[in-house]
Amino acid sequence: MSSIQSGHAFYGQHIAVLVFSTTTPRLAGDAGNNSSFDFPVRYEIIEGGFSDLIKGSDIIRQRLVSAARNLAELGIRGIVGDCGLMSLYQKEIAQEGIPFVGSSLCLIPSVWQMVGRKGNIGILTGHSELLSKKHLIASGWDETINISIQGMENEPHFNNIVIQGGHELDPVQMRNDVLNGVDKLMTKTDDLSAIIIECSNLGTFSSSVYEKTRVPVLDVISCSILLERMINPHVFSER
Repeated sequence: MSSIQSGHAFYGQHIAVLVFSTTTPRLAGDAGNNSSFDFPVRYEIIEGGFSDLIKGSDIIRQRLVSAARNLAELGIRGIVGDCGLMSLYQKEIAQEGIPFVGSSLCLIPSVWQMVGRKGNIGILTGHSELLSKKHLIASGWDETINISIQGMENEPHFNNIVIQGGHELDPVQMRNDVLNGVDKLMTKTDDLSAIIIECSNLGTFSSSVYEKTRVPVLDVISCSILLERMINPHVFSER
């Protein structure tokens, strides 16, 4: 075992998750549920809500950047945004010198290459009217990449819990809503080459989405695993 340096109040948490001060129930698979991760994570609560990320604001930007700086000083080496709309601040936070994943949408360019630059990448988002072109561009998307967007705003249980702030999440009802959203996405395009789940609250059901579509499915936990491997490369035996 190699030596370690002093200077921090805690050790062993290399990834932090930025979460807003909301009380939406979180299932495993959601970045807001600690059991979603196979490695220790630290949560940093940001005052505000996802509505503050629709158009963005200097106040939210300053809070997020300040949080990133503070986390870096505490020894955190990678940060994940809990809400996909944090992609608005991908550049500003990453420029603080700590790797940052503002949204699973950051995977769009890589996934497009992986699937042979063909078909359509389906985007399952919490609200299709709130996910704007500027969120996509900030994540690395450009108009050479074909995407098809489906929102969950009209799915009853999702709307009640995530958008309206309901208190009792039913996993069965939520799964049904997610698969209904996927049905609509598949109706829009018959050449889905992959699906990226933008909304963190939906990551619980990524495996169900894959079983239904049989195309690659990625979410913010996928991003988190990649980020963790980036800063903690696996040590293989040299024999």
